[in-house]
Amino acid sequence: MSGLFEPAVLALLRAARGVLLVVALAACGDPPRYPVLSGPRDWTSHPAIVELDRPRDAPVYAVSDVHGGYDRLVALLARHGVIDGVPAEPSAARWTAGPAVLVVAGDMIDKGPSSLEVVDLLRALEPSADAAGGRVVALFGNHEAEFLADPLNSKADADDGIDPELRARHVDPMAVANGSESHGRWLRTLPFGARVGAWFFSHAGNTGGRTVPALEAALRAAVTAHDYTDTEIVGADSILEARDWWTSSVGVVATNARALGVEHFVFGHTPSALGARGAIAIDGPATLVRIDCGMSPGVDDSRGSLLRIRVENGREVAEALTPDGRARELWRAR
Repeated sequence: MSGLFEPAVLALLRAARGVLLVVALAACGDPPRYPVLSGPRDWTSHPAIVELDRPRDAPVYAVSDVHGGYDRLVALLARHGVIDGVPAEPSAARWTAGPAVLVVAGDMIDKGPSSLEVVDLLRALEPSADAAGGRVVALFGNHEAEFLADPLNSKADADDGIDPELRARHVDPMAVANGSESHGRWLRTLPFGARVGAWFFSHAGNTGGRTVPALEAALRAAVTAHDYTDTEIVGADSILEARDWWTSSVGVVATNARALGVEHFVFGHTPSALGARGAIAIDGPATLVRIDCGMSPGVDDSRGSLLRIRVENGREVAEALTPDGRARELWRAR
């Protein structure tokens, strides 16, 4: 008979633990916090904003909001030659894109069945790409930052969140969030944005009209002072959370681009921005490119799409690569 009550008891214990944590910390006047065991972030090795030269004669790929859709991600990458087929397990993935760059613009976790597999895949691909002269740049999304700020938040602790996956592996979400476990140490090194040539990648896209050094300084200060709870990181107008920021004032996109020294913003986070859900969408001149295609099984707007930026006859071309192997041209420089 006792076995019938075990799920309910476990659920109550989890809820009580979360309530006690929040109440105890609220009494101190602080947002939910807990000891960070991994030590201060090494900003020299892991800057807030990554800056890369546009790889010569090599494409730049980008995908966003995978949200635990591991099977769909590996199928997409394998179909377009970024990895060597579908690996038997995430750690066995092998990079086959040479000197190309792959940017994953955040929200790797939650809303899907395989958050940890997505993280393990990208961790495995980083050294494999480096060895081939390429680069994998995984960026923070709001879900990663919210998990580090509060590993028992409602998104992470939902049935399709990362917490049940961690518990199934007998891993405490707190150990991940505070950096005492390897997945957490990796998450705590993620950058918030990447400038690759004239293209700027981030989860939500809003940079507040700041230069790269100013943005770097603001993000460093926020993490140092408040870990990942600061409004600079998860506030409504932040680089991870802002929606429709490009409509906030006349000329805001041009102002932000000029400050960063870029011509294009690539972001996820808002699956209906700029066009229909389920496909990559752009404004006319590709100043704004939205790559959230709702590829997680939990969202299921599509099975994913990969942005590819390449050079053809001296001109940049942006394309949407689909799981069936097609390439749809989105934009071509004049």
